[in-house]
Amino acid sequence: MVKDIIISAMLMLNLTPEAQETAALSPGVTSEISEKFLRLYNLVVSEIHDEYRRTEYPETPVASSIEDAEAKFFGISPRVLAYGIAAEYCITEGLDEAETWDGRYKSGLSVAARPKIKIKARRMY
Repeated sequence: MVKDIIISAMLMLNLTPEAQETAALSPGVTSEISEKFLRLYNLVVSEIHDEYRRTEYPETPVASSIEDAEAKFFGISPRVLAYGIAAEYCITEGLDEAETWDGRYKSGLSVAARPKIKIKARRMY
């Protein structure tokens, strides 16, 4: 669930009160911080979809609510998505930790498993 990824990102950033507030939200209820992190989640998902082409989705799988199911990308774990959210948060807030989280995010993307490609054997004529 998107909510779980957002909470993980908040905990990575030591935003424990915000994570607890988001975890306590009833379905259909949002807060300012959960909306902000939902926008960051959608930004990360859009980047993976557009830049890395790691998905079979025909359109960008953005979430409209923190209660939505998270986007599934081949070889990319929810933890890597949380790294991306943490990086985007630090960048938008102008925090010094931005480089650290961005490095973890990009490193997670680079080592993620890729789908196997089957190439048909060529015939000798």
